[in-house]
Amino acid sequence: MPGGVPGGVEVGWRLAREAWGQGYATEAAKAALAVAFDELRLDEVNSITAVLNAPSRAVMVRLGMTLSDEFELPRIAAGSPLRPHLRYLLARPEH
Repeated sequence: MPGGVPGGVEVGWRLAREAWGQGYATEAAKAALAVAFDELRLDEVNSITAVLNAPSRAVMVRLGMTLSDEFELPRIAAGSPLRPHLRYLLARPEH
């Protein structure tokens, strides 16, 4: 992992606070994953988030992603609670 940041294709979401907790992130990510796997034929997709971002981690688990590794995001100051990140992976489903 050069520079401590995973590569590959990433699925992510950023929602206005009033949209949190309504299932929009999961719904949009499922649609994006369908494109990634069914149309683009990617072998895997990853998603990263800060360790402390429990809601995004929950979305990743609902999507069937599994925890791959932990790393520190080098662009964030050492000692910041936002620096530790997790990467989750999802492989293309077998049909």
